Amino acid sequence: MYGGGGHYDGGGAGAGAANSNSLFGGGGFMPSQSTAVPESSGVSKQGRSAHALLPLTVKQIMDAARASDDKSNFAINGVEVSTVRLVGRMLGKVERVTDVTFTLDDGTGKIYVNRWENESSDTKEMADVNNENYVIVNGGLKGFQGKRHVVAYSVRRVTNFNEITHHFLHCIHVHLELTRPKSQMNANTATPRHANQVQFPNNQETLLETMYPTWS
Repeated sequence: MYGGGGHYDGGGAGAGAANSNSLFGGGGFMPSQSTAVPESSGVSKQGRSAHALLPLTVKQIMDAARASDDKSNFAINGVEVSTVRLVGRMLGKVERVTDVTFTLDDGTGKIYVNRWENESSDTKEMADVNNENYVIVNGGLKGFQGKRHVVAYSVRRVTNFNEITHHFLHCIHVHLELTRPKSQMNANTATPRHANQVQFPNNQETLLETMYPTWS
């Protein structure tokens, strides 16, 4: 599924992006592939801090609105966002004396990433990743002169491609929780469910089972 130097089957990255648009038009999601155990996803709008690590796609970031109370921050699904997790392909890596820059392409869009090398451990971390590698990026979402970018504090090479699937499913999970009607959220509170069980609207549950049969 991930042969050919990190490109998707079926015509490479372009075809993958086209397929993603047909499956998740307008949602910013695509059927790609992440396994690292997700950070706690307390996904209630009231309980989530703007500094909580939020799994996102590049499209969601590009579609994000400016937070009304602070023009330097962004809001997605009504929740203020400043710290994000992205998973995608590293392109155009440029190494400089004090930092490394590159473009991250996750199939839903591309975004500029900057990683400062303040410690020897930072330099070692960035030496382990190269162009065309799939990477997991954790960092702060920033905006400057109308352009959005990420200042990373962690860039890790994907060694298990299930990590990519897991990331996008985590994005969908959080998106659905944040956009669930309040009445439905109250009903779910009254009826406890497994922590990883999500009620998918319409045909999304069937779609996800096709994408990831072990989802439960």
